[in-house]
Amino acid sequence: MADIKIYLTSLEPDMEQTIYSQSIGGHISNSLLYPETTLSDTVALYDASLYLNTPSSGSWSEWQGVEYINIGQEVIKVNPITNGSIKVVQRGYNGIVNMHLVGDVVRAVSASKIFNDIFNEDRKQYRCIALKNTSSVHNPSDIKFSIRTSIYVSQSSLNSDSSIKIAVEMPKSRYLQNTSTKWSSSYLKDSTLAGQYADNHFKDAYLKIVGGSYDGQGRLISSYDGSTGTFVFYSSMPSTYNYTTNVSYEVLPAPAQRIKSGLVSPSATSSFVTPFYVTSKNSPISLKVGGNSGILYPNDICYLWIEREIVKGASSFDSNFITINLSYNTTG
Repeated sequence: MADIKIYLTSLEPDMEQTIYSQSIGGHISNSLLYPETTLSDTVALYDASLYLNTPSSGSWSEWQGVEYINIGQEVIKVNPITNGSIKVVQRGYNGIVNMHLVGDVVRAVSASKIFNDIFNEDRKQYRCIALKNTSSVHNPSDIKFSIRTSIYVSQSSLNSDSSIKIAVEMPKSRYLQNTSTKWSSSYLKDSTLAGQYADNHFKDAYLKIVGGSYDGQGRLISSYDGSTGTFVFYSSMPSTYNYTTNVSYEVLPAPAQRIKSGLVSPSATSSFVTPFYVTSKNSPISLKVGGNSGILYPNDICYLWIEREIVKGASSFDSNFITINLSYNTTG
């Protein structure tokens, strides 16, 4: 089944992002923006109560005060959450009402923790999150559930002095998985890629070994030779590895630009980045950026920049949250 998950971003790849306000671009982190759990009972079309399993963390602390949840394609407004017994305020908040089955994934869709009360001179602050197609792939030639996505923000802020705009940044290189034809502590060569990509196409992306004794070991790519299919690392792999045996590897999509702080606007001068827009259900933003098809294949990523602005003289910076809606069609 096709599924998009939303992650925080971080300075380094393959790490947790525990400080939400530091989600300001760079690599996709291992931390979800929206906490997840599953339904413990079926939800019919007109049910006004929901029952959720205890999160895998064993705690409801991340859910405290959440007033919107997402199940499948439906966004539901609920009474503030304190435990797994939920009272519904409004079904189909986004205009879609479905029945849901035991075990279906439930997400909290409030994003208040990524914001704080620190703004620049223009009364703005910026954050970056990553959207990833986590659909499974059985083998490289069997692409499952590509996703054509449009995005909009349905903002229901308790602070009427706050406004939200969003921009999309597409990575300069997409997800790749294959097998090495030669490798060492300082580089990995895949001669089957020769001539397919330009020099430095994968620069600054993260290459990781998958499977075998070295599973999970990875390095950032300092340069890429398109004529030979050679990835050169910024830092060396352990010298104790057996480099005579070829390995399966993956290259994660390239990182987003990384801003110095949440007070600095990301650059929109590149063809990979859109300007900031006010969005709605009738005016979403598309992933067709920089010649990209607008389709996310399994393990592909796009980056979503959020600009939050407070009007001059605002009496409060608090009581803000946003709901990000993804509308997508799947193939596969």
